[in-house]
Amino acid sequence: MEVHHHPKVEKKNFKEYFLEFLMIFLAVTMGFIAESIRERIVNNDKEHHYMESLVRDLKKDTAEMRLQILWQTYDIKKMDSALKVPVSKLHDINTQDTFYHHFVYFYSWVFIFFQHDNTLSQLKNAGGFSVLRNKTIVDSIGELQLWYEQQVNLNAGYYNDSWRKVEDLGAHIMIMPEPPTWEDDTLYKFYPHTEVFTQYDKPLLEELYSWIRNEKGTLLVYMDYEKIYIDKAVNLIQLIQKEYHLK
Repeated sequence: MEVHHHPKVEKKNFKEYFLEFLMIFLAVTMGFIAESIRERIVNNDKEHHYMESLVRDLKKDTAEMRLQILWQTYDIKKMDSALKVPVSKLHDINTQDTFYHHFVYFYSWVFIFFQHDNTLSQLKNAGGFSVLRNKTIVDSIGELQLWYEQQVNLNAGYYNDSWRKVEDLGAHIMIMPEPPTWEDDTLYKFYPHTEVFTQYDKPLLEELYSWIRNEKGTLLVYMDYEKIYIDKAVNLIQLIQKEYHLK
């Protein structure tokens, strides 16, 4: 009967175990480092993309807000001109024409700014803020957004409320036209030389004038906050361009 002997297995010494451990450790470490580098590159690309996109949004904001302030300034002039017309003379057709000429403008239009917030929404909802490493930039974005929500947007609401009150009162005592579209400005080129007031209730007319003054006041405050928003947005644009080397 043949006897089988198990092959003799040589025991590994400490040096061999250590070399195996070292190779495994280096492989795992290098993989971790490679993954970290890849993730950092991806995050850097995302961060740069977010900043480019945010700068574009802010430039749109400032351009549109500057244009809107020009329209709002013209609106204020129309309110001032309408308020100069004495209530006691509104029975006169010529005086009515003068008042109507100015009133119909700020009756038809309300100028409210809406922020371009596509990038901000992505930063909030897609976890974009997690890839922003510049704390100064993050703080500045938060400060600008807080100003928009608590000052600009809030005062836009006050202005809109007073405009609606003027619109409602005007419709109660005058025959008001359908507001034109931006493409159609014929309303402002022709004013009917006819009686447009349906009643001459002096307390009601005085209330209308009071609400026009209120609308003017809320609009002026709103414009002040818009101007500050522009300054903050411009400063943020310049900071981002400097920190991220954007043109």
